[in-house]
Amino acid sequence: MGFIFSTKKEKLVAIFDIGSGSIRGAIVSIPLNNKSIPKIIKSVKNEIKISEEFDFKKLINEMSSTLHLTASHLYDKKIGAPEEIYCFLSSPWYISEINTIRMSKEKSFIFTKNLADGLIKNEIEKLIKVYKNKYSMTNGDAEIMEQHTISVALNGYTVNEPIGLKCQSLEMDMVISLAPKICLDKIRETLSKTFHHRKINFSTFTLATFFAVRDKYINQNSYLLIDISGEITDVGIVNKGVLKSVLSFPFGKKTFFKYMCTKLEIELRDAKELFKLYSQDNLSAEFKEKATPLFKSIENSWGESFAECLNTLPHVLTLPSTIFLTADNDIKEWFANVLRNEKYTQAKISTSTRTVMTLEGSEFLNMCDTKESACDPFLMIESISVMRKIVK
Repeated sequence: MGFIFSTKKEKLVAIFDIGSGSIRGAIVSIPLNNKSIPKIIKSVKNEIKISEEFDFKKLINEMSSTLHLTASHLYDKKIGAPEEIYCFLSSPWYISEINTIRMSKEKSFIFTKNLADGLIKNEIEKLIKVYKNKYSMTNGDAEIMEQHTISVALNGYTVNEPIGLKCQSLEMDMVISLAPKICLDKIRETLSKTFHHRKINFSTFTLATFFAVRDKYINQNSYLLIDISGEITDVGIVNKGVLKSVLSFPFGKKTFFKYMCTKLEIELRDAKELFKLYSQDNLSAEFKEKATPLFKSIENSWGESFAECLNTLPHVLTLPSTIFLTADNDIKEWFANVLRNEKYTQAKISTSTRTVMTLEGSEFLNMCDTKESACDPFLMIESISVMRKIVK
């Protein structure tokens, strides 16, 4: 009598990219070994309704209804039931703190897991205090989304396996992310209506982008990661291969189009069409004369907000001149040109030349396959991140 052994080669997961401007969803096949790459089988995207004023609780409800629509669209594809769900959040759904934990003693000590856990616990307690100030409007508790040790240095030298080593000083670069529990519970509740009894994991898009860019562009040591896809612009600062800071300011793609709607007294669809014609240089002379000062005003507003955001950094920190930008295709090149304007960053970036690289998705095709014609950089970056978590 013979026995048939079935070796599982892949894992089916659902990935949701949850921003304040849109929600993307995908069913992804994750190989269970390092010989293959993740494959996006099907994906969908839905816009979150733009509201006149920023209201966090109202935004949660809009996000929830859009998430439900996105999940239902994926379910209707009838590809198969995902084993797990991974949600990647952008601002304003979370708050991250990236700190360098330092400790030194006169006598040598052993770096242990208990020592590291105690130091991390102290950092979490500090972050919870910051959270209570930022998310006071939610009247709820914080929940830890993710915590990751980016690097550990003992006696000034970076080591990959520090546990059990003797030292007199240590430095740990840590990223810890918290989110309002009410928000994460709403996401769980919404997804459970479509994908019953599935484990849901939470991460941040900024950290996922850091790992994907670091693995892809190994010759780049220091750079900025900028995401402009919703209400808020997120800025990640990488120095000597380490994610040193995550900043944000309330001016993103949705702000861009709301500004147009208000100033020109037009509907959102008309604002998007007008901007498309402007970008393609297909506006009539009359409309171009009217629109050009408006877009220059938006550029100045965003650029000044970006500069103010950078000015919150320590004055001793000089920013790198290489920028990796993620944004939707309709506004990506416009913002890339704004970032190339040195007047908004000249006080912080040492060189006058800006290298702005827009992440299109096609550059990740050797790390993530897609059966669809369009390469979505958001979902590809997140698929790469999920594989890093599953295949260690």
